[in-house]
Amino acid sequence: MSRLLVSASVALLASTATAAYAQVDRIYFGGDIVTMNDANLFVEAVAIEGDRITHVGRMVDIEALADDSTERVDLEGRTMLPGFIDPHGHFIAAGTWGLQVDLNPPPIGTTTNMDQLVAKLTERADTDAPVVLGTSYDDTLLAENRHPTREDLDKVSTTKLVIIRHISGHVSVANSKALEEAGITADTPNPDGGRIEKNEETGEPTGVLEGNAGALVRDIVPETTREDELAAIRKAAELWTAHGFTTANDQPTEPEAIDLYREALESGDLSLRLIYWPRERTMEDAREYPAVTSGTDLTAGRNMIVSGPMKITVDGSPQGYTAHFSQPYMTQRPHDDGDYKGFSYWDDRDEFFDFVEDLHREGWQVTVHSNGDQGIQNTLDAFAAAQLAAPREDARHTIQHSQFTRPDQLNQMAALDVHPDFFIGHTFYWGDRHKNVFFGESRANHMSPLKGAYDHGLRPTTHTDTPVVPIDGIQMIWSSVNRMSTGGDIIGEDQRVPPLEAIKAITTNAAWQYFQEDLKGSIEPGKLADFVILSENPLSVGHLDPMKIKDIRVLETIVGGETVFEGETRSIVARQFPD
Repeated sequence: MSRLLVSASVALLASTATAAYAQVDRIYFGGDIVTMNDANLFVEAVAIEGDRITHVGRMVDIEALADDSTERVDLEGRTMLPGFIDPHGHFIAAGTWGLQVDLNPPPIGTTTNMDQLVAKLTERADTDAPVVLGTSYDDTLLAENRHPTREDLDKVSTTKLVIIRHISGHVSVANSKALEEAGITADTPNPDGGRIEKNEETGEPTGVLEGNAGALVRDIVPETTREDELAAIRKAAELWTAHGFTTANDQPTEPEAIDLYREALESGDLSLRLIYWPRERTMEDAREYPAVTSGTDLTAGRNMIVSGPMKITVDGSPQGYTAHFSQPYMTQRPHDDGDYKGFSYWDDRDEFFDFVEDLHREGWQVTVHSNGDQGIQNTLDAFAAAQLAAPREDARHTIQHSQFTRPDQLNQMAALDVHPDFFIGHTFYWGDRHKNVFFGESRANHMSPLKGAYDHGLRPTTHTDTPVVPIDGIQMIWSSVNRMSTGGDIIGEDQRVPPLEAIKAITTNAAWQYFQEDLKGSIEPGKLADFVILSENPLSVGHLDPMKIKDIRVLETIVGGETVFEGETRSIVARQFPD
């Protein structure tokens, strides 16, 4: 587009905004305002009216629109960006996991051996809690270098259910009491897409349940109360907004969750926007949800609760040995056959393909959890088959995590117009082990290939998969730019991207992936007044010293013109690498 046409477009947009909004409630000025609109990246001032942005541009022009009732907010040298958008999270689960026993290893928690794990769970068992639930242990960071077993958890209690989840979310461990109540015995077959680990000598279950097998014990846990669910949403909202996020993501397994979201919104417990992805395995269940089209607002124009794609899970976790690969894991476990490659969560490949095609035909956007390169290949093949059977423009199907996307698969994504959402935190939290234990240098260096995705013309996003790891927008930007592990190693130097592309992954690209680009992701007239205020500008800081991005603090989060967080939040990487 010529400069003349660009100027004319900007002028038209400004005049349209002026006509549409009769007054200016508030003006922000006095700091770096990064709009994330490439044609107008920096502006001096932003004006809002109600929950919308009305004007952006020079302060002298915007000040002329103000009157005595207009509030003026001096940023005092701080930086304003569009509010961060979380492209993949488990919002309510993050709130409920926060109520469970924290078994995280460093740098998130303190659990480093089996005795500590048992002691923390025992402390909860000694209370009046009817069930002992724990979360986020990491077998590879325990001194014993193994999963807990039923025998370990029986030390906690033999009369109460004791169930814990691996940090990946794709492995569960149960004590004998829980196995008994779930009816899991030596004769229990593996469920579709799951594995029940059994003692090689006795055939008895060890308590370790991989993939879909974890649901066998999760289903016997007593249901939470409505009070607990609202408390979980309140806690999650506090976590997300404290890190600069104005839109979160949740992935319900039943449509009744939408009523819970609405109740939380009316009670004030839900203080930021939410896009939900149903997680189902049949068309019958998919049709129970109130909307098919991604981006459908369910809050009468408030844009607080919005429908998203149908979420399907095709494999598990690389660090949990449940992701599906075309080549074996570099380090085989004692009970593996030497050629272990993980497994698909769909034993019947045709059933998976049929479900994707049916969703595609009915107008759903589809997003598929795929970590290993074979899981990614199965997903790409299913998308290709669906488009061949029923061609559809701008479907915007996406692949979640996309950890071990091969170079040739980036070509396929571009050809199919399928876009990745990378769990970029793997370079930080698991980078050392992916390189030295699980996969070797070549595969590790190409995980979350963010630059490769941009080079292929894709619109990639990044996420933390919270509560797998803490929600942390600054860490996401820092990891995209630096790709440094907790051990200080660079994991895939050639996949690093500049700060601007890192920010796009949680603003403009995230809005676009889920059909929200007309409402959010950039600071432009007519869009929602969702902002994050940072202590410094990631673009200028990253230009001088990319490592210093870690020290940027979140100071304020604004949703629809209302401040929902004000304080000072430091990133986990600043704690890991203090100056």
